[in-house]
Amino acid sequence: MLPLNVLALFMTAVQPAQAAQPAPQAPAGWHADYAKATDQAMKEKKDLVIYFRDQAELDNVLDHPEVKDKLAKFVCLRIPRDYAVDGKKLLDYPVLTDMRGLPGLAIVSYQNPKLATYATVISVHPHAGSRYAWVPAYGVEQAKITLDLPAHGTLTQRSMIYAVRVHPEVPQSVFCVCHSAFLEHAQSHSQRQAQSQRQHHADLGSASSRLQGQVGAGFSGASEVVAESWGHFVGDENVMEGAFACINAWRQSPGHWGAVSRNHSYYGYDIARGRDGTWYATGIFAD
Repeated sequence: MLPLNVLALFMTAVQPAQAAQPAPQAPAGWHADYAKATDQAMKEKKDLVIYFRDQAELDNVLDHPEVKDKLAKFVCLRIPRDYAVDGKKLLDYPVLTDMRGLPGLAIVSYQNPKLATYATVISVHPHAGSRYAWVPAYGVEQAKITLDLPAHGTLTQRSMIYAVRVHPEVPQSVFCVCHSAFLEHAQSHSQRQAQSQRQHHADLGSASSRLQGQVGAGFSGASEVVAESWGHFVGDENVMEGAFACINAWRQSPGHWGAVSRNHSYYGYDIARGRDGTWYATGIFAD
């Protein structure tokens, strides 16, 4: 899945004339006006955290001291679930489809205009449960993980990394260097699988040589895991549920789970959705 470029949406929103509605009160440190928050994020080169609030779902989580410390590095916006921009609910814009219209958190990248992710949505965490029993409810620890995800990752990459991070067995593959070359490999191979709607491995021999050249350091070789979700059968999997499904599939295979669980020197994860709704994931590692 390619990064969802929402630059036009977020750029137009910063014009004062287009502020859609009066800004409600927000706690200290939080904006209540979308245009002003976006403008500040661009000027200060900080990512924008948007809390879509309905029934105070995450108030206690976001008010936790450790979460507040991490939020200090972001521009923060708290708005009602039905907040509108240019006469349309913000949650109804296609770039936020994975929020499913629900309250929760979304993050937009504004910290570096040179990143391919600039002005794109890079995290979505709707307030909803999962069909997988091991997936934890979104609380303090999950918010801290979200705010610590690699800033240069796309929505799909960060969703996969988050899904690995929250697994109760604490897989170690996400505690090494998340290298851009490994993310690019995971992205391109996930997209190849999605286009063919077929789970398969890349040519690891050529991939390993290419990655060594891009990293500029030697390693013993690359290993890869791939998986597909149940999207074709269950339907309506957003990016997070697709990621959980693929992690769950790896957990059922000792060989795949061994690679996901081990610590490595470098790693990258990504996921892409095929035309039939199935998500295809790739994890790539080097020691």
